[in-house]
Amino acid sequence: MPTKKDVMITDFEDADIKQLEADKQLLVDKINMLQSEVKAINSLIYRRKSALIAKSTGENRNLKNADRLFFETVILDILNKSKHGLRTSGIYREVSQKGYGLNYNTLRSYIAQMRDKGLIRKRVPTSYYWIAASDVTTPSEQS
Repeated sequence: MPTKKDVMITDFEDADIKQLEADKQLLVDKINMLQSEVKAINSLIYRRKSALIAKSTGENRNLKNADRLFFETVILDILNKSKHGLRTSGIYREVSQKGYGLNYNTLRSYIAQMRDKGLIRKRVPTSYYWIAASDVTTPSEQS
């Protein structure tokens, strides 16, 4: 007779457990597919928003600046959704959680350019928290 140490959790699997595991894996696969679809749709939305923002500010959108405009739109969206602003590291975390790969130093460069253009500002001059400039609205907010 096996002792308690000899009994493994795998000794208690049967056909029902195997079927439940298979059903669970199907659901996980569907969730992953849906998350990929959501990311693709979000990318299309941000690309369209960046085109509209570039048009409204008179900035020419071309292959050279398309990525920067895309990430500026993502950053503005993130800052508009935050209640008290975010530090650069918080913006980086949010961009990463959305599934977009962006080097931290590149993000810092984009933030500096956005600051210089007046798209974002510090919450308080001595603060580390960035907020969207009060006169900046995304095209969806103008409707």
